[in-house]
Amino acid sequence: MLKRGLLLLLCFMLPQFAMAAANSEDVKQNIIKQAKSMGVEPAIVLSIAKTESGFNQSAHSPSGHIGVFQLSHHTAKNMGLNPYNLDDNIKGGIMYYKNMYDRFGNIELAVAAYNSGPEAVKRNNNAVPKHSKSFVNKIMADYRYYKSTGI
Repeated sequence: MLKRGLLLLLCFMLPQFAMAAANSEDVKQNIIKQAKSMGVEPAIVLSIAKTESGFNQSAHSPSGHIGVFQLSHHTAKNMGLNPYNLDDNIKGGIMYYKNMYDRFGNIELAVAAYNSGPEAVKRNNNAVPKHSKSFVNKIMADYRYYKSTGI
């Protein structure tokens, strides 16, 4: 029984040790590479990652969101991804944003849906919900900055 408990503890801890290895520049380059390969504008997903975690894969929210893109276990599992794995976390964040953009056809609404969920945007007559406005404003400011730097 002790061996099983130790094994479970190691399985839980190992992904967290692996998360700490990447520095923010490496994370940014990974995001840019994956965004381009997925047909998503790198500037917008860099902005989301910056706001969500500061490009920190070891970030955890009080509500249990994980990593660079602050994925929930549920969202990552539905995509067949491991949120503790940096590449999976980035892929999942970009996929989720892309899905929201495809659904709403507008960057600000996609960002609002990324933050508060698509149903909140729909309930607000396809407008940014009040509780997401500061998040969306921050993302859009960073997005304009990244665009101006040529990313």
